[in-house]
Amino acid sequence: MIIFSSGVSASIFEEQDEPLAEQIKSAVQHDPFTVNLLLQGGFRFSLEDDNFQGGRTFEAANARVNIRGTIDKRFYYRLQFNMVREPNLLDAFVGYKLHDAFRFTAGAMKPQQSIDFIPGAHATDFIDRTKIAGQLVQSREIGISAEGDIRGFYYFAGLFNGTRLADNNNNKFYGIGRLQYTLRSFTPGKFQLGIQGSHGDSPGVISGSNGPLLRGERTIYGGDIRIETKRLLLAVEYLSGDVEIDALNGINENNGENDDLPVITENISGYYITGGYKLFENTMFLARWQSWGYKKADWRDNQLTFGINHDFISLTSFQFNFDTYFPDEGDNKYGISLILQVYF
Repeated sequence: MIIFSSGVSASIFEEQDEPLAEQIKSAVQHDPFTVNLLLQGGFRFSLEDDNFQGGRTFEAANARVNIRGTIDKRFYYRLQFNMVREPNLLDAFVGYKLHDAFRFTAGAMKPQQSIDFIPGAHATDFIDRTKIAGQLVQSREIGISAEGDIRGFYYFAGLFNGTRLADNNNNKFYGIGRLQYTLRSFTPGKFQLGIQGSHGDSPGVISGSNGPLLRGERTIYGGDIRIETKRLLLAVEYLSGDVEIDALNGINENNGENDDLPVITENISGYYITGGYKLFENTMFLARWQSWGYKKADWRDNQLTFGINHDFISLTSFQFNFDTYFPDEGDNKYGISLILQVYF
């Protein structure tokens, strides 16, 4: 499995006195049956009084319940749902672990593709995922997958419906793969390098979480580097996708069913660079530059984000982001985002 940490690892608090946190963990977290809870309350404030990143609003960002465990004969399971988002279901799968080098999973799951989408909502570097991942990568799919760890290498290969958490709509499948190498004796810390790709024919499906409406095939590929030491963080990822969409960039009132609209193959590409420094024992300061655009439509946008991640105790943390958006056309936009989180 791939594990990320944002802000401060819980190990920092192991020697501190947190009796109530330990009571929670001992009551609901055991190998055969573990319950994890994520609660996030947030606030958005657009400095220009517009709709940038939601405008000016309070939000219940997440209310997730995750039930998971390992049972007899090396089987494992997970059920996760979010009560403030539609669809509520996130994960619902059963798996079998033959060896650390081979685990087989079937059901609704998060494909291990983009390094930006892999960490859970409780462990992201910033409040919002990157724009290019939102344009290309699905957060959940239904299908089967195999993954494993072999001497520093991690692999993931899956075959999915390609329609998020819905039934297959054209009897064709969507393949996703990732290969990653992690060097843990790095300076000390870890150096992680990964490549990934996917391909399938998925008409009538939105690309990623907020990309264009697909009219046919999509081929996505990319690579990433992540370096973490005791105080420093550096992450870089590049994503590119050739997607078949209509000539209006996927905007179609007939949900992709109007065959009169011409189909084009658009290339959507982008990257981000994240840097972070842990100035205090439980506080990290971060900055992220990201750029994304469409080749045939001939536009490219950019965004700069400054962030602060602070852990109060092992279960409670706080995130602050300040975003400056530089559109290809139009005026710059500015916004503030806040998240207060409880996770166990």
